[in-house]
Amino acid sequence: MGMSGGRWNLNAHRLVLRDSVLDVVTVVTSTGPRPVLKFTARSVAVGDLDLAIKRDSATWHLQGDPGSTSTLAGDSVTMYAEELSGTITGLGDGPLPEKRTVTIAPDSVPQWLYGPDAAAPSSPDRTLVFEDATVFQARLIGGDLAIPGMRLNEVQS
Repeated sequence: MGMSGGRWNLNAHRLVLRDSVLDVVTVVTSTGPRPVLKFTARSVAVGDLDLAIKRDSATWHLQGDPGSTSTLAGDSVTMYAEELSGTITGLGDGPLPEKRTVTIAPDSVPQWLYGPDAAAPSSPDRTLVFEDATVFQARLIGGDLAIPGMRLNEVQS
């Protein structure tokens, strides 16, 4: 899933990043270098997956069965994103933040996701759980993807 040639948005009723670490890195896109969030995880589970790809006047939706959980698992899974928004409901064994509905971007990583060195936004290895999550410009690398009842629909705009 690329970061150029259209908008990619991943919508999920529930998004679980197992044993994940967050970093902010710079990637080269068709419009030049830009900072992005980089989540490295053992696996990713996506409840009610809806991957929307906007191209020209159409939006394509890659979806799984309603109520199903799609998984991406393997040795290591990497998810790049410009922004992740949702309600944090799990933070490993750490305490949940007071404000649970969040928008995480490269320039606004919340303090509770920082590791011991606040100058380097990197979380300890832990499972992050988001409800009603949207990941903007999602790109997933590694692992094997399983989408129960996978279907692709085109919506003209």
